[in-house]
Amino acid sequence: MYTNSRENEVRLLKRLWAGLPTICPKCRQAELEHLHKKAKKRNVDWKCPACGEIYRTINMLSELPDS
Repeated sequence: MYTNSRENEVRLLKRLWAGLPTICPKCRQAELEHLHKKAKKRNVDWKCPACGEIYRTINMLSELPDS
């Protein structure tokens, strides 16, 4: 998980899927950008331009704890 709770992780996923500007939860220094800028087919992969962390939202969703 990239955040400190399941609720925050779900909030992060919702922001990314909605296309809202989202600050990197790891370094807090830059907005996340689409990983595949040219092939904007799906908004599922994001990258922080500052720290290089990659957020694969499908994986994040499958790794969420039950409660």
